[in-house]
Amino acid sequence: MDRILLTSTALAAAYFLDILIGDPRFLPHPVRLIGMIIVFLEKRVRRLFRSPASLKIAGLLILIITAGGSVAVTIVLLGQAYRVHIMLGLLLETYILFTVLAGGDLRNHVYKVEQNLGFGKLGRARSSAALLVSRDTAGLDESGVSRATLESLFENSADGLVAPLFFAAAGGPAAAVCFKAVNTLDSMIGYKNDEYGDLGFFPAKTDDILSFIPARLTALLIILAGGRMWRDGLRTLIRDHRKHDSPNSAWPEAAAAGVLGLSFGGADSYNGEAVLRPVINAGGREPEGGDIKWGLALFRRTSILAFVSLIMLYYFLRTWEALPF
Repeated sequence: MDRILLTSTALAAAYFLDILIGDPRFLPHPVRLIGMIIVFLEKRVRRLFRSPASLKIAGLLILIITAGGSVAVTIVLLGQAYRVHIMLGLLLETYILFTVLAGGDLRNHVYKVEQNLGFGKLGRARSSAALLVSRDTAGLDESGVSRATLESLFENSADGLVAPLFFAAAGGPAAAVCFKAVNTLDSMIGYKNDEYGDLGFFPAKTDDILSFIPARLTALLIILAGGRMWRDGLRTLIRDHRKHDSPNSAWPEAAAAGVLGLSFGGADSYNGEAVLRPVINAGGREPEGGDIKWGLALFRRTSILAFVSLIMLYYFLRTWEALPF
């Protein structure tokens, strides 16, 4: 089979598997293994490195070992699998791509919050939202839970869906796994606080760099998926895309806030400490429980557009490589 056909088949199968079943906990998952490796390495380097400068170097070493090792293992395993049999290679490539996509799992978590709010179970909705966000959810009302859930849905639509698809299209499974390893590092040690500010410096900066294009692409896809509300999404994006500590997160959030006519940001609590974030789309209304349904509908349309556009990108890049000049 043609290499282009193999990878496009694997990517399509992975995408639809992710939509259908999300992230079954009974299946072995490379990201969980990467997380265990990060925990192991962090414990070891903290015994050896203490000063701020040395902790930054330690963080760089963890980044190189984790991301580089993930890429090397992916290349070796796929190479060996394809040598044994083409179908074994295709199955393994599909599985690897499936594990780096998190759109289905993200949707399922958001749907649980929507269901609990719909049944008036605010306590359960708070618990479900806590699995999506790092902020404190115990004291949130319905509007607070809805806002936290929608912000997480669209911020993570870039990291969990569009970015892995983008890197798979641009560089194949190894590139997608590399992004996932870096993104996992950022989510585990990339915090800007006393404990992780130095150790997580290089992982956080690398994640910002790798997420630069996918975040902006996600915002564009959200606007295209917004239908008649695309102008509102575009206006909000242009005005508010800088209103976040992250150089990337406000892009998809601002686009979605404009399309949905909602306001994001504002007062939150993290580990008991009050934090006031800039308001995105200040003219929008406060989110309500029913808005999660419309947020999920927008996410589904964005997901389809992302898959179609990135499959096209993959074909374009492979065709360009094959041109005789």
